[in-house]
Amino acid sequence: MAPASYYSNGTSPVRPIGTQVRASAQPVHHANGHQTSNMSNESATMWARIEDVFQHDREKRQLIEELMTRYDYMTQDYQRLASQQGDVLQIQQLNQKLASLQGALERNPFVLILIDGDGMIFENRFLQKGWAGGKQAAAALYSTIVDYIERETRTIPPASRVVCRIYANVKGLAEVLVRVGILEEAAQFTEFVRGFTNGRTLFDFIDVGPGKDRADDKIIETLKLFVDDFHCRQIFFGCSHDNGFARPLEEYLGNDTKISNVTLLQGVPFEKELLGLPYKTKKFDGLFRETKINVLGAPAGVASPAVKNYNVINGLPTRLPPPPVSFDSPPPRPVSSGLLRTPSTLTLDEPVNKVKNWAALAAAPPPPVSAQPMAAYKPANREEIIARNRVGQRVDPPCRDYDKAEVDRIKKIKMCNVHFLRNECPFGDNCTHLHKYQPTEAEIATLRLVARMAPCQNGSGCQEIKCIYGHRCPAPLSKTNKVKGTKNCIFGETCKFPENLHDIDCNVVKTLVIR
Repeated sequence: MAPASYYSNGTSPVRPIGTQVRASAQPVHHANGHQTSNMSNESATMWARIEDVFQHDREKRQLIEELMTRYDYMTQDYQRLASQQGDVLQIQQLNQKLASLQGALERNPFVLILIDGDGMIFENRFLQKGWAGGKQAAAALYSTIVDYIERETRTIPPASRVVCRIYANVKGLAEVLVRVGILEEAAQFTEFVRGFTNGRTLFDFIDVGPGKDRADDKIIETLKLFVDDFHCRQIFFGCSHDNGFARPLEEYLGNDTKISNVTLLQGVPFEKELLGLPYKTKKFDGLFRETKINVLGAPAGVASPAVKNYNVINGLPTRLPPPPVSFDSPPPRPVSSGLLRTPSTLTLDEPVNKVKNWAALAAAPPPPVSAQPMAAYKPANREEIIARNRVGQRVDPPCRDYDKAEVDRIKKIKMCNVHFLRNECPFGDNCTHLHKYQPTEAEIATLRLVARMAPCQNGSGCQEIKCIYGHRCPAPLSKTNKVKGTKNCIFGETCKFPENLHDIDCNVVKTLVIR
């Protein structure tokens, strides 16, 4: 019979871990006592061995659990470190990419000079030298901008390149410069343009041809293109003569970055609407004209284009074609600083034979001095006579007294001065001013006064027979300012006539009559 500690099936029950099987101190006595004692010892040995196995199993389990715990920890730590390493690598890659982008942005910085060449015109000393003057103008503009960058700015890299684009109607502007006497021929300005373009590699003087606002459109679109370009560190915008540029510039109000990237260049004084804009302004002395070109009263014989930025008085078309050239009449001459002087005792009514050339007429000996008293001046025909005083200044025929209300009324009618006063308007029915109107003699007299209120470009030395513009200030004298040699009319310093066209002696001592 098996011991009570065994189950009926001969297996040993599972003992709790940590219990030990001990042999009984008192062996069981059987008939065969020796055999029973041996079996007990053997059983105890077996249980001891089993306990050793169980102990090993527990140690093995503990070891496995410890290994698994360490493995889990190391796995988590590895994942954490791997994640951190990935972030570091990503950050390094991003930093490298950022450095590459910053390097690309820092490369090739430049500034752009953007100029409306129809109104921002270089000084005469450059224009009159043709190709050489163009190169000199480009060099002077470049050195001025570079010096400004180095001395007066901190945000523009000193190594920035200088790009210049000037847009203009080259042919039309050349004709104007010839007409007002600045240039002798249009080819001089064409050569100037070529010289300017060749003067610097990145300088271009671009001919946009005739047409309304062609230069404006190109300039505005170029401004929009480069104002957002990070490589373009500053735009120098030459437009002080034209209020029309105020609209596109106003689009950037509220954007401090774009406003700070644009500097308005001054040639002539800024127009009113441009003055109110919050942009930086800069004037470079000795480069651009500081006064507008006035085409009114310029020498006849050369057409001038319709240039929007030149002074135009109400009642005058902006463009006139050249009159027919005649070899019997003297050619137009530029403005002369000197005056034609004639002895004060000389009184002439001198017919001119049209067959004579101008040189022969000028070389002819003066007529004898007349002892007769000076006769009152009575012009035979207002359009066929030039009268001069004793110092050679042109004396305009008398015109009606200045009446502000009547002058303002005639201006509002917008009659064509050239049509009604010279009867030779080239535009006919296409003229922008009124032709189909029947003015009274009084209105014609006022219209003549209105035309006289525009100073002639040739001043008191003008020799154009049909000139309708003023050769002396027609405004009444001021009651407060009576100082000779000053602008002593009612308009004072705002008068359009220069000081030397005030206080003109109207006593005629010489007349030139064309028969």
